[in-house]
Amino acid sequence: MSGKKSASKPKSSTVHSVVVAVKLLEYLAETGRPQRVTDIAAHLRMTKARVSRHLSTLSDLRMVVKTPDNSGYRLGSMLFKLSNAALDQYEITNIAYRYMVLLKNQVAETLLLAIPAGGDALIVSSVSSGKPFAPQIPRGTRWAVPTSPTARLMLAFSDEPLRERILSRRTERDAEPDNEFEPNRLRRRMARIRSQFHEYDENPYDTGFSGLAVPIFNHLERLEAALTVVMPVRPNDSGQEARFAKPLKETAVEISRVLGSTDMSDKMAASI
Repeated sequence: MSGKKSASKPKSSTVHSVVVAVKLLEYLAETGRPQRVTDIAAHLRMTKARVSRHLSTLSDLRMVVKTPDNSGYRLGSMLFKLSNAALDQYEITNIAYRYMVLLKNQVAETLLLAIPAGGDALIVSSVSSGKPFAPQIPRGTRWAVPTSPTARLMLAFSDEPLRERILSRRTERDAEPDNEFEPNRLRRRMARIRSQFHEYDENPYDTGFSGLAVPIFNHLERLEAALTVVMPVRPNDSGQEARFAKPLKETAVEISRVLGSTDMSDKMAASI
């Protein structure tokens, strides 16, 4: 029996170290900016010495790197390499692509698939309309609140603690008087997004294109991704939002049901 106990301790310690490392990387990803050892330790409720040991190991693996002034740590190059490989193998991209092609043939506009990324929307797949002036938005592009309708939709369907943490972080970043970031107004808008299951914005980036995004849910009834149609601005077309929302939601409902969603996909279907 003593042999079994001694054999289990290293395994338990190793597993715990992996859990701590993952939580540390998640924290760096969610904050979106370099963090000091003191702040990381406070977040993980660990000693600075222990956090430093984990950071040292992750640094050797190129998963984190010190800032040039040595004031903190940020995500490292190895994670970007792994993330590109993960995107190629990510289940949602393979499942959604066929539906996106069919939808593109129906609406004749560019479609984008995005996943949540630390409060932002990360583009992981696209199907171009093929038009001469179609928007060129490469995989890996990140959109953020408050400007992006896709990012607003994702944040609206995120867990409330994460949503409030992101809003607080953005408030700290965008404290200038000229900035239009208003958390309370965003909270009201996100409540509307959750009730209508889509978000629309006419020409959010002043590029001549409007965006309309809808959510995709998984078997846990949680947000898995967002499907967005990007179309030219049509100032005299007041029915554009409703016209594109219907086929977009229908496609999102189909994909959500393939992923195992029942409750949220039914609610979205009822909003069509």
